[in-house]
Amino acid sequence: MSAAAPGRIHARIDGHVAWLILDRPDKLNAMTIESWRLMGQRLEEIEKNPDVRVLILAGEGRAFLAGHDVGEMKEHAEGIDAGTFRAAELHEGQKSLQETTRRIRRARYPVIAAVHGFAVGAGCEVTLACDLVVAGASTRLGFPEVNVGVTITNGGTFLLPRKVGLARARELAYTGEFIDAHQALAMGLINRVVPDDQVRAEAEKLARRIASRSPLAVQLHKTMIDRGQESSLEAMLAFETEALVVSALSDDHREGVKAFFGRREPQFKGT
Repeated sequence: MSAAAPGRIHARIDGHVAWLILDRPDKLNAMTIESWRLMGQRLEEIEKNPDVRVLILAGEGRAFLAGHDVGEMKEHAEGIDAGTFRAAELHEGQKSLQETTRRIRRARYPVIAAVHGFAVGAGCEVTLACDLVVAGASTRLGFPEVNVGVTITNGGTFLLPRKVGLARARELAYTGEFIDAHQALAMGLINRVVPDDQVRAEAEKLARRIASRSPLAVQLHKTMIDRGQESSLEAMLAFETEALVVSALSDDHREGVKAFFGRREPQFKGT
């Protein structure tokens, strides 16, 4: 599958790995409301393909995603002053932004962010929403919203403290300061740091490793780990039991056992 549109967000699928590429390098891949709508459409298209087992998000040019488009931000501020851009319009725009986080977390497969350069504001929120993050050495992450008098959105205040802890989340949210890739790695915000020219290759290597595992088991693990963030131990023990029953009775489990004892690579189908 290959697709492109004026918003310049391209989707393609290579075997079991899908790619979603932000391609607005002249604007550091900064997003407009229309771009968010297009991103939602692209994610929906990918979700409908049963062959996809992992999705990689990446950006062209010098940045992954440098927040919201400053030109549109200025238009919105002028509209607020003029009384033509009100709460109703703000609510409507938020739907498009936040739907991307919902789709990434609801996706049956893991989503990997291949990040480099600026991943700030909305870019940091998208990074947080992904299951795994491979970052280039040039990466800068943070929430500059307080510098222009607005607040974090798109799930940032939910996801950030769960990844880096309350103290660090508060400091990042209150100061608006950026952190580099190695600081983010030490905080647990990202998984690994590589040279910029190796980011996509490393992300694909990780994606194909995951795609070679049982899709059913990976999907259940994603659901279980997410649910575990808001559940009690007893609730998760019960859910783990149900997940084990589903996976143990699957074709994938039978194939996995046969492959193990046959000393060959398993051929999982996700059933």
